[in-house]
Amino acid sequence: MIKMARRLYRWEQRRLQKRTEEAKARGNVSAALFLEGEMNALSDADCFFFYGSRRNPKALLTVFFPDETRGEITIAEFSETEEGLSLLYQRALRECKKIDVECLHTVRNPRYGFLLDKIKGIRFTYEWSEYMLSVKMSVLAGTGEKDKEQSAVTVRKEPAPEADGTLCYSLEADGQETTSCRILPMAGGGGCYLFGLKTKEEFRRTGRATRLLREIAKEYVGNEEAMMRLQVSSQNEPAERLYRKLGFQTEEEREYYKTEEC
Repeated sequence: MIKMARRLYRWEQRRLQKRTEEAKARGNVSAALFLEGEMNALSDADCFFFYGSRRNPKALLTVFFPDETRGEITIAEFSETEEGLSLLYQRALRECKKIDVECLHTVRNPRYGFLLDKIKGIRFTYEWSEYMLSVKMSVLAGTGEKDKEQSAVTVRKEPAPEADGTLCYSLEADGQETTSCRILPMAGGGGCYLFGLKTKEEFRRTGRATRLLREIAKEYVGNEEAMMRLQVSSQNEPAERLYRKLGFQTEEEREYYKTEEC
């Protein structure tokens, strides 16, 4: 039996979280939905499809709509009932067509072993990947070629105006901001997450982004376990090349597949 819900209440979320923890302990959770082991995604999804029942779900499929013409599907299975996956997909595809969603993507995380060939009657075409990358601060602070930019620079740091715990960093040369980013410190001093690194067009390919990241990493000198983490898409080739050149390694990967009935 498949049921659809537009909203999950908190008691349902708690029950699903318990089921998820049990399934993960057995090693058969297979979804990018649980990429970081959190259930935050459940409160943000636009709609849900259950295989089984809401009290005893055997599989759960969520649909996110980043915009009016695009949808993203993630799925978690709590049992070995493969036939339920195909039914969930087909139902989700029909519902998305009703509201004129033109492009539907399935999000897959190889870490959980979700096999695309389980799904019958659905065609999958690989589109792109998203990577969670990380590097030790001690490596980032001193790895790679010498900075191309040798002139004196100033690094400014201030709390983000949203007061959400993030910090705004900017690199200035001759009184002009050239590069900026945001940093979210990890609890316990374990490092930080990097967001929104950007360099003004006229200063690109001059080593400014590398210089800013190294200056940030130097703040963690002495903490050998501190890490910098970030997320980057394979569609952003220049950024991915930069991060990998600086020593960032893949922690987790999400693959996006174009989803169509066949």
